[in-house]
Amino acid sequence: MKSKQEYAIKTIVHPDVYTDREEFLSYYYNAAMDAKTRRTMSSVLLGMRRMGKTEIFKRVVNRLFFEQDYQDLNAAIPVFFQFSDETTTRDDFALKYLVNFIRWYVAFKLRNVEILTKPRQIDDLLELTNKKITISRGFSVAIDLLITRQIFLKKCRALYLIDAVETLFILPQ
Repeated sequence: MKSKQEYAIKTIVHPDVYTDREEFLSYYYNAAMDAKTRRTMSSVLLGMRRMGKTEIFKRVVNRLFFEQDYQDLNAAIPVFFQFSDETTTRDDFALKYLVNFIRWYVAFKLRNVEILTKPRQIDDLLELTNKKITISRGFSVAIDLLITRQIFLKKCRALYLIDAVETLFILPQ
């Protein structure tokens, strides 16, 4: 079911108040579009706190989400990732980033923002992906990484459970 929602990521600042940023919005939007043909370089947006850097990227992501043909195989897939203030391990970060990437990819390809606003369990997301999306070679790498990690975690849990049960039933000698 496609949503009538007009944004993929909610912006905070009302459009009437958010002024004098069109140059930045256009620059980053065009950079993303140029990245499809590898005609762009990395860029950084620096500024003091509370100057609107995140708001710029949210608006660019929304434009990329809704102004492109989502069925175009060469579309620039918009992905927004908010870094946590909490300390995390590399593995946790990698898993969160990977799942976030897959969610954004699927939401864009199906033009369904509810995948972002009402996240599904990862197994449900993978099933939806297999049913409704033609999986590109690059995207299949992301899915394979996630599936491999899921299998690894299940094996680790099973080994831990077996070890815990064996420890529970150790008889005195």
